[in-house]
Amino acid sequence: MAEDWEWLRGLRPSSGLPDRLCTPTASPALNLGVQVIGSNIVGNDVVELAAQYMAEHARLELWIGSHEPPLGFRQQSERSRAPFEGMLVAYEAWIAFEAAYQASGRKVDRVRDERERLKVALRGAVDALVRARID
Repeated sequence: MAEDWEWLRGLRPSSGLPDRLCTPTASPALNLGVQVIGSNIVGNDVVELAAQYMAEHARLELWIGSHEPPLGFRQQSERSRAPFEGMLVAYEAWIAFEAAYQASGRKVDRVRDERERLKVALRGAVDALVRARID
């Protein structure tokens, strides 16, 4: 591989995404937000964080698309790396919350720790999206 393309070796293939992040839209980040918001098992504070996450994802996409001068593929990839990792952390926290909720007999008061970890992960994912826009 030419030296200019060596950075591609570190990229995670999109085929490695969990199936649940691949639907209903083409955007794994938006799919995570849809799952959390549509679950009816989280409170409004978590819904707000998930919506904020989706909005920041859209802002980053708009920013990349309108950046002057246009960002190249490598620059876009570098800007997207931390948000992608943040999405995966938030997804893992979401899956852990869902599993704990089901295991608790659907008792929200028994999954407070998992809920707080989900909120922390969503905040971290939002922060990663915001930081990616900073020149």
